[in-house]
Amino acid sequence: MLYASLKAIAALSGLAVAVSLGMYLIARQRANALKRTNPRLTVYPVLIAPFSLLNLLDLIPSWIKIKFPKNWSFEGKYDSFKDTYGFTAFLILSTDSRCHQYDRNDGVFAICTVNQTIVQVANPEMAREMMVNRYKEFLKPIHMYALIDIYGKNIVSTEADEWRRHRKIAAPTFSEQNNALVHESSIQIANQMFSAWENNCITSKDGSKNCSVNVTEDMMEFALSVISSAAFGIDIPWHTQPDHSEFRQGHQLSFKQALEIVVNRLQYWMITPKFMFLLPIKYLRDTKLGFDEFGKYLDHIIDDAEDSASADKPKNLLHMLAKATLAEQSPESRLSKSELKGNSFIFLFAGHETTAGVLQFALTLLAINQEKQKKLHNEIQEVLGDSSTPEYKDLAKLKYVMSIMNETMRLFPPVTGIPKFTATETLTLGPYVFPPNTYVDVNTAGLHYNPATWGEDVREFKPERFMASDALSRLGFAPFSEGPRGCVGKKFAQVEFMTLLTLISINYTWKLPDNVDAAHVLDAAEVVTLKPITPVQLIFTRR
Repeated sequence: MLYASLKAIAALSGLAVAVSLGMYLIARQRANALKRTNPRLTVYPVLIAPFSLLNLLDLIPSWIKIKFPKNWSFEGKYDSFKDTYGFTAFLILSTDSRCHQYDRNDGVFAICTVNQTIVQVANPEMAREMMVNRYKEFLKPIHMYALIDIYGKNIVSTEADEWRRHRKIAAPTFSEQNNALVHESSIQIANQMFSAWENNCITSKDGSKNCSVNVTEDMMEFALSVISSAAFGIDIPWHTQPDHSEFRQGHQLSFKQALEIVVNRLQYWMITPKFMFLLPIKYLRDTKLGFDEFGKYLDHIIDDAEDSASADKPKNLLHMLAKATLAEQSPESRLSKSELKGNSFIFLFAGHETTAGVLQFALTLLAINQEKQKKLHNEIQEVLGDSSTPEYKDLAKLKYVMSIMNETMRLFPPVTGIPKFTATETLTLGPYVFPPNTYVDVNTAGLHYNPATWGEDVREFKPERFMASDALSRLGFAPFSEGPRGCVGKKFAQVEFMTLLTLISINYTWKLPDNVDAAHVLDAAEVVTLKPITPVQLIFTRR
């Protein structure tokens, strides 16, 4: 029996080796073909691409101590491939130390798998060419985005004429009126959060009040509450306060309960076959219930928004979206109910996930760099004087606050890559020629760590980079993407970030807990967006 088992294992191992070798040889053929067309291009044959939209390998628990090529785009940045990985179980790469991930004068390389060619671009001129000047040629590979069509097509998952219809209606709703609402909501929710902090503070011998805060949890809750209030008009009580919201008729969960399931289990909903959610397993059944309930709540919210669309002053982002779509003269130009739901969901997801991550990293960087934290507080005092709350018009004057956000996103871009696709065309980019069905991705992390753009101190936290008047005109900065396909919610995120960071600096100083390694708390990984690997705990002290 044992002999038979060992024999079977040996046979399977041999088959796996044979299949892997066959896959590698095919990948190598593809790489050689691409190299013949592009002699200057560095091309690697690999078994499995170490980057994708979902980065599924990052779902492997961190306690499994195996060096998978997780989170390659962010780990790689602009460093050599060899220093990052060398040989791993999934990558077969050249061990020649002269082979770099990007040529220092070029910023482009490619990998070939058995069925894909993926080009990575960290060259600022070429990246701008793709995103701004030739966005109609370098298309978004929308088949990769079907995962986020959970409730319907949306501005992120569409392309060409369909995308233009979505953008025409959605973009104007992110108006100054809505930005002012974001500002008001941020202040209201920040005060709830501060009250919760105060209840857990410890008074030290010198009379100072020190609050130990799980920044990861609180920034996620803050961002989720802001988008819920400003976009949907639904106020969610802070987690330390009782949830008195009643179930809407026909619902089994409150809006908050459904929302928490959607947010916390989104990645698993995306990748799990839907029939599995029908199995008699509580976690799976609860997950399906949460997503179903949230869809029903979106139906109710959209119905209310359409009923209120005739109002002179819409109450929130969704009301503005409904009003904009009903204003279209042609029914074919309007967004359907499903598309309104799809956009509502993507605004919710993108609007809290990205901002929460940037806030976590910014607060951690400022806890480590106390001199930057003092400079931040000094600017706020100069602009606001004795005021304890910034007005919306004050935000434009807080240049260092904005610079902190930009520098944080340079070091920790929420999305580390922007996928593009040649589709059915053969396209040129600089000196290169890429055949049909080639993925040509803007590698945001590579752009942001390119020393040719940012200098040799590229890894340092230096908000002063963005204080220069021409800083944002640099081509190597694209945390919100660029061009017509750039993020429509950019100003929404900026207002939310700036309002909260200003309020925190007015009321608190903060630092790392004793004996906590700075590098450890800044470890980051990406599944959909970039976030700290471990929860961030900081100590806040009342001023």
